[in-house]
Amino acid sequence: MTMNFNWNSTTIKWYQDANAYSGFFKNIADLIVPRLEGYSTLCDIGCGLGLVDLEFSKNIESITCIDNDKEAIESLKKSIADRKITNIEPYLMSSDSIDESWDVIYISFFGSHNMERFLPFCKKLIAVVDKKNESKPYIEQYRSFRRNTVEKVEHNLSFKGIPYLLTEASFEFGQPLVSIEEAKNFIKNNYHEVSEEDLNRFLSQRLIETNEKDYPFYIQKMKSVGIFEIEGDCI
Repeated sequence: MTMNFNWNSTTIKWYQDANAYSGFFKNIADLIVPRLEGYSTLCDIGCGLGLVDLEFSKNIESITCIDNDKEAIESLKKSIADRKITNIEPYLMSSDSIDESWDVIYISFFGSHNMERFLPFCKKLIAVVDKKNESKPYIEQYRSFRRNTVEKVEHNLSFKGIPYLLTEASFEFGQPLVSIEEAKNFIKNNYHEVSEEDLNRFLSQRLIETNEKDYPFYIQKMKSVGIFEIEGDCI
């Protein structure tokens, strides 16, 4: 499920649990790693918890991760220490403050707006963007922010005459949960104004019982993405 990026101990755990359960960011990394061949440095701008970078670290020499959220960066530092990873450097900073260049700049989801502003700082830019959900569930009306989409990025790049390659894919990225109460809290966190009626209706349709000890409940979600590759201006 897509979080609202208000990182705290609860939302961090949910996001990490969803990734561990579904393997979402490993699946994303498996698609992108072949495109990193021949490059040695990468910067993830707006890295969040850096879950994809933990995967990239096996295939690229040096990774810089930046985000302006302290909770996210502290979580990434802990993940790096726990896994004894030595080639990821996380920084608490704004993307407006970057003053160096890398072989590859990687951006994803909420941070993918106006991606062309990063082209002067890389040889290649890779952006992962949500694909518009044609069967959008009614509960989306309660979402407090609007995500960038593949369709918007394609329109913007075409309008500006910026050539790109686009690969589309879909992977499971649902939310494992320990109880129905946790499922309700999860939905309320993502859709703050949701009515009790719509909350219960959504869960009756999407919450499944897994019969698993650790996570007896699961909210299914197939997440469709577009992966953009754009040549950077840094030679």
